[in-house]
Amino acid sequence: MTTDWHAECVKKYNALPRKRLAPSGLVPNVWHFDLRYIPLSPPSHMLFVFQKESQFVHQQRLPVGTNAFGISYFPETAKEAALEVCLGLMHSFNTTFNQEMTPGPMMDPYAPWKFTTDDRALAQAVQKQFKSLGVKEDRCKVEFVDMTQEAHERFDGLYKTLVAVLGLPDIVRAALVTPSAIGFSGLPPADPEAWLMNPPGSLHGTPEEVEFQKITGYSQEFMNNEPLPVNSGNGLNRSSNFMDILERIKTVTTSTSLEQVRRRADAGDSQHAIDAALRLKYGLKCTADRVLSRSYLIKAALNEKANAQTRSMAHSMLIFWYTAGREDTVRARFVFAAAYHANEAVRLVSEKATGSNGAPVYCASANALLFAMNTIESLTKDMTVPELLVHSKWVIQASDERKAYLHLERLAAEKKMMKKPNRYRCATFGCGIQADTGKMLSRCSGKCDADKKPYYCSKRCQKEDWKNHKPFCRQGAPCSVIDPATATFGGTPQGSIRVPIHHADGTTSLLSTSTMDPEMLKEMGAAMKDTKARVGLSTLKMDLHEVD
Repeated sequence: MTTDWHAECVKKYNALPRKRLAPSGLVPNVWHFDLRYIPLSPPSHMLFVFQKESQFVHQQRLPVGTNAFGISYFPETAKEAALEVCLGLMHSFNTTFNQEMTPGPMMDPYAPWKFTTDDRALAQAVQKQFKSLGVKEDRCKVEFVDMTQEAHERFDGLYKTLVAVLGLPDIVRAALVTPSAIGFSGLPPADPEAWLMNPPGSLHGTPEEVEFQKITGYSQEFMNNEPLPVNSGNGLNRSSNFMDILERIKTVTTSTSLEQVRRRADAGDSQHAIDAALRLKYGLKCTADRVLSRSYLIKAALNEKANAQTRSMAHSMLIFWYTAGREDTVRARFVFAAAYHANEAVRLVSEKATGSNGAPVYCASANALLFAMNTIESLTKDMTVPELLVHSKWVIQASDERKAYLHLERLAAEKKMMKKPNRYRCATFGCGIQADTGKMLSRCSGKCDADKKPYYCSKRCQKEDWKNHKPFCRQGAPCSVIDPATATFGGTPQGSIRVPIHHADGTTSLLSTSTMDPEMLKEMGAAMKDTKARVGLSTLKMDLHEVD
């Protein structure tokens, strides 16, 4: 809505008659309101208005008048919520609760005598916003009154009626839980760095080196959010070449300014919207802006003229905006919003995709699968939040397909590698480097028997292991490799090496590369060990994250 509409809304509201009693003359003209998140697709925030004595209820989707059902509106604080709440309240009374949409005689509009709400932060923010908009002083007051239980009981009936109208199956309706009022008070602010691949605190070096690290983070976004077939070895394990992406992005960000990119994005170009979002996310030649970054991803995600791949990537990039850095304080609406974006990221590229046999081909990004395996699975396996099963059907199916494919792939790899386990892993104790083919590692050229020879990822490792291997480097000697059965199985791109990353939560990821040397790969693996929960770098439970 434009500022002209805001001014017209305020003008009408200020002109409404206002009395202590409602028009019936029987009940006080006092109205309670709150804000709720409705996870039904497409999700939105709903303003709920309630008159206690008459039991009258009214609901208004926010923002008022939008065709996107409020996906763009996701307030994290009472201050961010206040403008749309004020406009929603004024619109409700200006139209006598959308009376023109209901049959029967029209009632003259009127202004409330007073508003109440059960969140102190929201009460203060809405009162301040009313004043800022130019609402008459006597109509700005909002009091804190705890009517949480009464309001929820009334909203429960309204919500169940809404769900019944949708005609959902009984089993689905049984899983849906009536949303509670949003409480902004006491909610800690989001950590603006939590969803970054390379948080500013981790950047170091010259200004040029810091800028390059930001571009690296930008490039990783493409790899982790690119939707690829989940049941193909050339899918999630073989993304576009990292160095090519890196050079292309470096060229683009150097040749065009953020202002140019934003103009094109505002004109409806979704690819430029993603470009603007990632520049703003990382502060690439600009000041980082987490909220504005999200707004451009929303533009790309909702653009029906854009191709499915681009929209899917935008949805995928939005997932961790809601949950990163909130592991200890995440609220239900943040999880539901992230689930919506994860589900859309899969649906957009899978709904019409079929294989040669006519079966559906599920495509998903690493980020979408990580969220499904980390969050959705953990909240639904014990039916803690069964409603997520309703809102996440596509991404759950993609995750199941991926796990089934990897299981078969690992069985085949295990059968192959267990025949000659030494051939596919570096023999140096504690190294961890593995390979998909024996030729990726160097074999000892000494006199030890061929079937007992150790393999090494580098000369450095071979030199380090020599003290251990030397007594065994002769004909007829036993194998010198310590614990040869510790290899971690999983598919990798042909011609790559990999290193397992064992996280503090007991899960393991694989980091693979076809361009980095072993030492660089081990350093990156060590750096990623404790960052999985924050940035979602790898796909959980032995899936793969490719770095080039």
